[in-house]
Amino acid sequence: MSKKVSIVFHSVCGNSYIMAKEFYNEFVTYNAETQILRVKDPNYDELAKQFTVAGQYKNEILDIEEAEVEKLLDSDIIIIGSPTYFGNVSGAMKAFMDSFSPYWAGANFWGKKLLSYTTCGTTEGGADMCLNAINIFGQHMGMTPVPVPANLLTTQNFPAYGLVHYVGDYSNMRPSREVVLAIKEMTERLMSL
Repeated sequence: MSKKVSIVFHSVCGNSYIMAKEFYNEFVTYNAETQILRVKDPNYDELAKQFTVAGQYKNEILDIEEAEVEKLLDSDIIIIGSPTYFGNVSGAMKAFMDSFSPYWAGANFWGKKLLSYTTCGTTEGGADMCLNAINIFGQHMGMTPVPVPANLLTTQNFPAYGLVHYVGDYSNMRPSREVVLAIKEMTERLMSL
């Protein structure tokens, strides 16, 4: 039976999008019914002027359909990716997460698998707290957060809460080989659930 996968991201500097695209490409290799959706950000045109990667991927990102809760209702696996803002998700991602409120009482998302990821400037930037925010949101919605096991086949340590890509002080570092390997391995694990 094919799984339905929804990848929802908010990208300010472009790096969260690159990770979403890696996940998308991996799930497609498993013939999963996969959609990639971007969180609405009315400021993206301005942000794309400030960050090289955002500018490079601006048109590609803006061509992606905007995320709406209704588009996720029939998903088996939901992946949520956000930049880390002061130890939390971005404002745009928080607004998207808040839009789930009408579905909370009906437990419409109960049992869906949730994997979180974030991009963060440095290891001191609060990425683990951002991942926790996504996972706590998912638990409130009845989703089952999928932890990242300690024995991933990479040399980078990831918190159990999700995957982290450290982008550097100027958001100019692309996902490392370890991050790409972790995406591949987590995709395989999610497909086996």
